[in-house]
Amino acid sequence: MDPLLGHAGQGDGRVVIRARNRFDFGVKSGRAAGRGTLALVNTLSRLARRGGRAGELAAAAKTLFRREKGERPESADELRGLALTLGLDAEDLAAARALAFSFMPTGCTNFGAVPPATGDGQTVVSWNFDVPFIFRLLMGRQPMFVRDIRGSIPYVCMGMPAFFGIGILNAEGLACAVNAVGVTDSGPGISPFELNNIAMETCGDVASAAAVHSEGPRRILKALYTGILFNWNTIWGDTRGGLSVFECSHNHFHEERAGERGCVASANHHQFLDRGLTGSVDPGSDLLITGSYSRLARMYSLLDTYHGHIGPFASKLMVSDHIPDYSLLREYGIEREWWEEKVDDSTICAHPWNMRRHLAKGEVYPALEEFTVSWTVYSFQVRPGRMTVWFTDGHPCRRPTTPYYWGRLLGSGGEPEPGGIDPGTGREARPETARRGMFMRDTAGFPATVEKVIMGAVESVENSRFEKYGA
Repeated sequence: MDPLLGHAGQGDGRVVIRARNRFDFGVKSGRAAGRGTLALVNTLSRLARRGGRAGELAAAAKTLFRREKGERPESADELRGLALTLGLDAEDLAAARALAFSFMPTGCTNFGAVPPATGDGQTVVSWNFDVPFIFRLLMGRQPMFVRDIRGSIPYVCMGMPAFFGIGILNAEGLACAVNAVGVTDSGPGISPFELNNIAMETCGDVASAAAVHSEGPRRILKALYTGILFNWNTIWGDTRGGLSVFECSHNHFHEERAGERGCVASANHHQFLDRGLTGSVDPGSDLLITGSYSRLARMYSLLDTYHGHIGPFASKLMVSDHIPDYSLLREYGIEREWWEEKVDDSTICAHPWNMRRHLAKGEVYPALEEFTVSWTVYSFQVRPGRMTVWFTDGHPCRRPTTPYYWGRLLGSGGEPEPGGIDPGTGREARPETARRGMFMRDTAGFPATVEKVIMGAVESVENSRFEKYGA
């Protein structure tokens, strides 16, 4: 029997992919990907053939893939296996994947907490995943899957099996959350996606993950969407009480430990590394990053408010928060009260609050930026001691949160949360053949149009009330 599990629960694309090696994993990822991935690859391939910046990025990705086949063959093997299953050229697939990565803007607001900040002795690492809504359509209602390659630690990934998987919880109790940060300090090395995978496959604690990232070498990605280079800030926590923020560029790395307070937060700029060295911008040089400072300040305020009581309930309140905090912006000449007109992308639970205001002023590009950057697509609160991910599909302020217990599928211990759901139960296991979301027939046509009209009207009323009362 092919050890590929899929379609557990209510038809969501939850999978466990067990493989003998990286090539085998690529082959089985292709089986799990379905027609949605092929549609995405074809679209990106057409974009690459248009030339311009997209063509340059695609050509560079192909060159990098050829070099990786000699320097890191195991990484290239995974892509070759995927290309074989999808019936594509491996270099074309490498180009398409690079273009997909490049459309991820610098969003997300994260926190981590361990005792004494948590109220039940557990570790929690939280990630509000803020990206263009197209990623929600492509990844579906439940974007988590288990990556289990023989000889390595199995772990839960967030992403698309065929395109990317960012490890958020492994069987040893190591948890991670990610957000992007623009930099100018660049150079060759291992991509942040691959560094995350290496740490998850080989490490059981934060100290070991720090060694992987500090040793590198670290390669910086190019963001076609914003025209910048970017890397990741990451928060890492473990069941032994380890908790740190990693900040890095190609030449620089810093680990900031949580310390006695037992909590950390991260947004889309460098707090600890010298921004003059890394090129991480501030509001004085790029107003697009202003919201990151507001979200970070607000998250630290909430960590203080709920200190000693942080658990699933408090975490839900924190990641659903809509109040900005401009205290970190005073030094940049931005003075306003929390209840006044919001700056763009300024709330932890991200909504495009200012899109209509921009459009009313004829500011089409700022409106597009606000719409694409300010959107919380998913929210994850990872509790490694319980092998549980509290997951919200959509805005956490509006959508229910479900605890998924991954201990059984990871082959590890850990007592599940009360009410925790095993994502491996449900329908009979079978490979994914169609991507959930925009490629489902039942979300197209007239019903989809009606849904858009109704939701658009509801959101319009809700947003106006939030803006009126400064919520």
